Amino acid sequence: MAVRFGVAVLLFAGIIRSGFSQAISFNTPLPWVSLRNDTIIVRAQIDTAAFKNKQLSLTLATIKNGKTSTIASKVFPVKDPSGEFSFGKIKKKLVGGEEFLRVKWAVKGSEDKGSVEPIGIADLSVQTETDTVRAVHVADNMAIKDAAAAVGEKFSQTGKMAYSFAWNKNALFAVHKKGAGKDTLKFAFDGKSGKNAFLSYPDRFVVSTVSDSIIVKGVHYKRDIKKDSLVYTSEEWRNEMTHEVVGDKIVVRIPWFDTGMIPFEERTIGFGAFVVGAKGKTVAALPASAQVFIPATWGVMLLQK
Repeated sequence: MAVRFGVAVLLFAGIIRSGFSQAISFNTPLPWVSLRNDTIIVRAQIDTAAFKNKQLSLTLATIKNGKTSTIASKVFPVKDPSGEFSFGKIKKKLVGGEEFLRVKWAVKGSEDKGSVEPIGIADLSVQTETDTVRAVHVADNMAIKDAAAAVGEKFSQTGKMAYSFAWNKNALFAVHKKGAGKDTLKFAFDGKSGKNAFLSYPDRFVVSTVSDSIIVKGVHYKRDIKKDSLVYTSEEWRNEMTHEVVGDKIVVRIPWFDTGMIPFEERTIGFGAFVVGAKGKTVAALPASAQVFIPATWGVMLLQK
C-alpha cells in the first residue's frame, strides 16, 4: 500500500501568539522519517485568521553535502482550516544516507516561516530483491574455535572477501578467511530490519581486518545536520566481542546481549557486508548496490533452524 507524506499543522485558533508560538507548527513527519513512495502531499489544519493573504508558500528541495537542489516551489491558496497541498510525484525512489529532503514553509504577508527535515524516501516496492545470508544454527555450548568447522566451506563472497555465520542462543559467530593487504571487512546489522533511509544509533557495525595484524572493533554512528550536510560520526560500541584465529580463518564471537537483539529460529535481521579499501572507500558490498548509510539498501540475514 502506498504511504503518503502528511504534514499536520496544529490549530492555534483562540490562542494569543507570542515569541514562543508560531502560526504553523509541524507535528508530522518527524525528522528522520522514511517515506515509502515519492508522492509528496502536505496536509494541514490551519488557523486561517493568521493568514492575511490566505496563501501558504511551500518549497521542496533535496540537500546533499551542503548543496541544495529545489524540486518544486508553490504558493497554495488557503481557503479552509483543513487543506491538502500536493507536490505530486517527484521521481525519486531513494533519498537517504547523506542526502535528504527539506520542506520549507512560509505564510505570505508575515514573518512566519520554518522547515521540517531531514526526510528520506525508501520506496521498497522498487527495491531489487535483497541478498540473504544464512547463519547456521549450532550447539549452545559451541566454543569459538569450533565455529570455523561448523560453517564448513559455504562462504558468501564480497569482492575478494569470503565469510560465513553461525549462531546459538548466546552469540553470533562471524567466520571470515584471512587475506593480504590493508582492506577491512565491515558487517552491518539492523536488528529492527526497518529498511530505513538513514542510519539509526542502534544499528551496529563489526569491523575486522583480514591480514595478520588482526583488529576487531565495534562501532555505531551519531548523526547530525551541520551546514546543510548530513554528518555521521562513528563512536565506539562498547562490547564483549572476542576473536580467535583458526587455521586460515578468523572467528569473531558477538554476544547477542551486545547487539540488543534476541535470537530465535528463522529470525531475519537487516544485514550488509562492505569491503573497505586502504583509503577508506567502499570497494565492494553485499548486496552489490548497498550503501553504508542507507539500511534500506542492505540485505537480510536469516537465523536458520
